[in-house]
Parts: sequence; C-alpha cells; structure tokens
Amino acid sequence: MAEPVELPPDYYLSNFRALVDFVLDCYEPLLTDEERQFYASFHTLDIDSQRLYVRLLSRKGVPSAAGAMFRASKLDYAEITGLPEAAEQLVDAGLLRRNPALPLAEILPLFNKAELQACSPTPLPKSLKRPALELALLEQSAASAELLDALLANESLLAVQAAEHFETFKLCFFGNLNQDLTDYVLRDLGLYRYESYPLDQQHLPFQSRTQIDQHLRYYDCLAQLDEALDAGTQAILALAEQLPMTAPNSEDTTLLRRLDRLRLTLARQLERLDELDAADQLYRRCTRPPARERRARIAIKRGDIDRGLALCRKILAAPHNEAEQVFAESFGYRTAKKEGCLDGWQQPARHQPPTETVTLPQAPERVELLAADYLQQASHGAEIARCYYVENCLFNGVLGLYIWDILFAPVPGAFFNPFQVAPSDFRTSDFYPARRAVFEQRLAELDSESLGKRVLRNFREKWGIANPLVAWEALTGDLLELALKHIPADHWRHLFRRLLSDIANHCSGLPDLILFTPDGGYELVEVKGPGDRLQQNQVRWLAFFARHQIPHRVLHVEWQQP
Repeated sequence: MAEPVELPPDYYLSNFRALVDFVLDCYEPLLTDEERQFYASFHTLDIDSQRLYVRLLSRKGVPSAAGAMFRASKLDYAEITGLPEAAEQLVDAGLLRRNPALPLAEILPLFNKAELQACSPTPLPKSLKRPALELALLEQSAASAELLDALLANESLLAVQAAEHFETFKLCFFGNLNQDLTDYVLRDLGLYRYESYPLDQQHLPFQSRTQIDQHLRYYDCLAQLDEALDAGTQAILALAEQLPMTAPNSEDTTLLRRLDRLRLTLARQLERLDELDAADQLYRRCTRPPARERRARIAIKRGDIDRGLALCRKILAAPHNEAEQVFAESFGYRTAKKEGCLDGWQQPARHQPPTETVTLPQAPERVELLAADYLQQASHGAEIARCYYVENCLFNGVLGLYIWDILFAPVPGAFFNPFQVAPSDFRTSDFYPARRAVFEQRLAELDSESLGKRVLRNFREKWGIANPLVAWEALTGDLLELALKHIPADHWRHLFRRLLSDIANHCSGLPDLILFTPDGGYELVEVKGPGDRLQQNQVRWLAFFARHQIPHRVLHVEWQQP
C-alpha cells in the first residue's frame, strides 16, 4: 500500500476544488444557474477566503433559519493569515451573511453559560441548567433587545450561505449525502488505493436534472424521518406522500432502492402503532423484501388466513432472495398447520450437520485458533494437516479476485467518482441482475486452471487496492494456492453462485476454519465455544454445503476442568 504522507494545512481546499471541478465538468448541463453561479463566485475569491468558506462549510455550526451560524471571534485557523478580511470578502460575495436578524432563541446557543449569565439584564441563579437558563432569558421578552445588544457588543455572527448548492455538488459526486471530503483524506493519507474505472458521460448515474431533484427530495424526506416516527400516524403518512414519485420500471435503481428502504421503515412503524391498513398499503408500494413478508404477517394477524397463505405461495413461486423463501416456507407451514389446512404445505427440512465435541485446555487465544491447532495435530496419517482460520475472508476474497474486472466494469450508474471501494449497487439486489450475462459466462467457463490463473494474477497485480470482497491482510499466497489446489472447481462455482445471488446477506456466516488434509481433500469447520450456538445465516450455509456435497462439520469446544 502507499506510504502515509503528511497533508498540507489546507488539504481540504484542494479536495473541495477537485470535487466541484469534477461535478462541473461532468454535470454542468444539469446544474441550475444558481449552482453554476455558486461555483463561479467561489473561484473568484482570494485563497484565504476560499479556505475560510470551506472550513465553515465543513463544520456543523449552530443551525438557524439563516444558515449554520458561527462567532467570528471563535474562528482561528493557522493557515488563514487574514481572517477578518477573508470573512469580509465572503460577505461581499454573498457566501457569508453577517449578523442576520434572527429570533433570540436561535442566537443563545452560540454563547456559553457564563456569557449568558453575564449579559442577562436580570441576575439569574448560577445553579440553573443550560435549558432552564435559556428559557429564563427568553421569558424576559421586554429585555430581549438589551440582552441581544450585550451579547453582540463585541461579537460578529456569521451565517454560511449557499450550502444547499454544495449539497447538490456532493450528491452528484458521491451519489449520496452521507459522505464528505473525508474520502479524499483517506486517499491522501495513503490509507486507501482505489481501482481505476472509466467515468464517461454515458455511464454516469445522473442523466437528467429531474433525477438530481428527486434524490435531493428523498434526502430532505430522510432528514424528517425521526421526527415523523416520533410524531405518529398522521406525520408518517404525510411524509410518505412527500416522497418523490417514480415508475416501478425506472432505470434509476438507486433511487428506487432508497425509496423502498424509507417506505419499509415508515410502514414498519405503522405496524407497531397497529395501523395495519395503512402499513399494508405502504408495503404494497415497495418492491423489495421484506415487504411481502410483512404483508403476509399483517394478513394473518387480521385473521385473513387465505390472503396470508396466498402471499406465502406467491413468494415461493418467485422469491426475491433466500431469506424471503425461508420465511415463506416456515411461516406458511406453521400457519397452515395451526389453521388445519396443510394441503400442499410441507414441513421445511432441517439439516443436521456432522458435529463433534472436543475438550481442550482453556487458553488466552481465540477458541477458533485453539480448534485449528487441535485439528492440525489430530491423526491424519503420518503427515500433519494444515488448518487456517479464515471465517468469511477466504471465499469472499477468492471471489473478489476472480471477478475483479466485472466488479469494476462501467455499468451505468455504478460509479459516481474515482474514489469508490465498490460499485454503488454492490450490496443490493440489483448487483447480480445488472451484470447477469457476464457473471454467467464467467461461471460457465470456470475450471481449476482458469480460476487459479486469474485469482493468482490479480492477487499479485492488484495487491493493496481496495475491493469490497478482499481482506488483503487475511489472504496469503500459501493459503490461496492450497485452496485453489484442494477445492474442486464445481465447489467454487456453487459457492460463488450463492455469494453473488445475495451479496449483502451471504458474505457472512461462513465457517471459521478450513482444514486441508494430506490426501488432497479439505473440510470446512464451524467452531462453537462453550455456550455458543449456530446463527441462522450459519445454519443456511451448512444446509447449502450438504446439498452440494461440500465437506463440513461443526466442532463444539468444551473446556477441560481444572
């Protein structure tokens, strides 16, 4: 990996410029006149003014109707030599607003308790907590002007302007409003190296201004979520109606996923409030799990057994993922059995994995490492077996190396900027369908020789570059070569197909250990220490291994009594 470096004091300014320059270059036709003017105004500023604006834009400040508020006297940045002049230029450019007329309630949070006590027209008990102190000051309505004059006698307040325009630039660059310029910092510090992938116009995620506005509206609704959930039914329904409208077959799958996620959250809260009709209606507008599961549960709760079972059958006819299928099999069977209508329903089979219990002396090391040592030393003929603690890293890592080029291929909407660890749809149900043809071709041509060549080549050439499936510190050349030699190509194909079918849920729950035996075989071993039990995702993996004759077992470890 790249060697860490010491960043210049105004590294943030370089990162900000790179971000807005990238967006203007890629999306200028989609930006509003105001957003383009924001870009132009910023670039006419002196460097100190640019530094100050980015500093303030990146800080939280005290929220107010005029924008994030700061006290000029509290600003101190070593790299900004002429701070008062820089602020004045920003005021002239309309990027800062000085001493905006605001209610006293929005100004008080800018000052500490001692300052508020000292400026209060009427002496107040020093024992008052902060909320009580502010309330007491606000109740002195007749003296509010006097208090305000005292607070601002030697102070200037600055409100950041045009932050909403930078939100648009951030959205276009990151594809979301959850990330910030920290991503650049990680790159500059040498903590991440990113794969190179094309960012040509035809593959960029935003192709129209309407798309941008719909995403901005979504994030505006998301900001209201917590308040709506606390406020109750009417607020939840009102927020649901504010969501941007999109067609179910829209090509903007990112927005569809986000809207589904928000609707599912709102509908689930309606369920908790026992507003079942409203919850059901909202679930109907969702296209992804667990919407159908929740609708089936609501139907059964309301006594509509036929509808609930029909929904389970609909899921089984075309499940969105394995978890949804498992739910329909289990919930449908239990419901049918309880209601005495088992015709067509069978009890889901439960796999009982091979299980062994061993007693080991307790030690400070992880139980998995103790188990690995035990398995290596156990009798395997004259030659000792080799056992590695791999958990989720081996199979995920080999898959990441095998499909490296597909993972970073220029699929429309997958990449927003040059600093992505993964395509934007990586952990979603859209990931595999969007690349189905190339994945199927790659899996069809998989054999031991082609797999080994591709994996080991990428291991050498790509080492250290960020990949969401590859944990570099957990992979070694020896481990990879043993795995590629001992595990049959058919097993790799089955494993890869299951992982790709539901990346978000199937990348975890894999066995802790892999045991390579001297006879050229291998075995996957899930280790359970005292009191530990199998998780559901682990149970599903073990059942999968049984269906495909992949050797596996569960090793329970008990401690020797002193």
